[in-house]
Amino acid sequence: MNPVTQFVAIGLVLTFAVVAVFLWALLRKPGAADTTPQDEDSARIYREELQELQAARQSGDLDSEAFERARQDIAVRLIGDLPDAGTAGPSKNPGAQRAVVTAVVLALVFPMLGALAYLTLGDPMAVAEPAATMHGGVDGGPDAAALAQSLKDKLQANPQDMQSWVLLGRTYRSQDQFDAALDAYNRAIALDPNNRVAIERAEVIAAKNGGQFAGEPWAVINSILKKDPKDGSALLMAGSAAFSEGRFKQALAYWSALRPQLADGSPEAMAVDNALRAAAEKAGVETPAPNAAAPGAAGARISGRVTLPDAIRKQLRPTDVVFIYAQAEQGSPMPLAILRTTVQALPFDFSLDDSLAMSPQARLSGQSHVTLKARVSPSGQAMPQPGDWIGTLPHVAVGAQSLVLTIDEMVK
Repeated sequence: MNPVTQFVAIGLVLTFAVVAVFLWALLRKPGAADTTPQDEDSARIYREELQELQAARQSGDLDSEAFERARQDIAVRLIGDLPDAGTAGPSKNPGAQRAVVTAVVLALVFPMLGALAYLTLGDPMAVAEPAATMHGGVDGGPDAAALAQSLKDKLQANPQDMQSWVLLGRTYRSQDQFDAALDAYNRAIALDPNNRVAIERAEVIAAKNGGQFAGEPWAVINSILKKDPKDGSALLMAGSAAFSEGRFKQALAYWSALRPQLADGSPEAMAVDNALRAAAEKAGVETPAPNAAAPGAAGARISGRVTLPDAIRKQLRPTDVVFIYAQAEQGSPMPLAILRTTVQALPFDFSLDDSLAMSPQARLSGQSHVTLKARVSPSGQAMPQPGDWIGTLPHVAVGAQSLVLTIDEMVK
């Protein structure tokens, strides 16, 4: 399992664990005892620990391996602390039935939406970094309020930082501060009308309205799908909205359109397959057979050699990190495929294909031409920094072989 898949799988495990808390609250039998202050404190602690981890990873104080290990530990402890939901089923009154539907949507759909959003909006290349050393501890990080304040301070100095606005929106969303979350998402969208940010914002509006997608959430979904009927995030949310409204056949249609975009066996594909089974059961129809992943993946490969002039090599350390990756010529800068080596391995013969993709929705097989880059990062950071050295080959045909990519330009 490659590092990207491991990261997404671990993230899904933790997300399902957190969702389990909401399921217990939604589906516990009527009249069950309310949570004790100790239970509430435990839930708050787990949420704050997760937020601290996210803040530490975002700031670079926590490397990938430590981040994943700590998230696993929280998931295990959280599952162990889940209260007993009892054996009685939910009541038959309309409010309880709505709670059941909301619970199913939460369990089946939102975990995958979070994974897709992270892969697109997070620090994509950081996922592919092998672990180095742990620069700081997990404990002692800021709580959610402090994290929000830290982001606000950062944005006051740099209000053009779209990703920080998104993180601020997510932080407020985690605290159920919907109005503040919407303000942050509005600022992010003003800077970059990104479909996935718009979808996250629509989900916040639906949550603010008690899980109802009528009105603006559906308008956002339909607007995105009108422009791009294959938009994965919009199809995912459309399916969840239709499911929550009891329109199970429509949910099947949306999720069935999404499924071919996902790699068979991936965590995202398994989540959608589970959603399809649930919708089919509710609709009283047979579960549709999983669609195969998009064709063309087998031949989607770029290979060649990365070289480094001796004059530049003398300025670098043998252990300095080298990232080799392909990007779409237009649209998101997220790598379509990426691998990592070191200066001492140069010249390095590379091969990029869909097995090195960051996301099943952003792969080499979906492009005809790409931009190929190789970058030396003395700091080891996945994001470009001044002082890095980079080489670029524009307009490379997917399927090209025997390329020569020379690292010869300093990042200013």
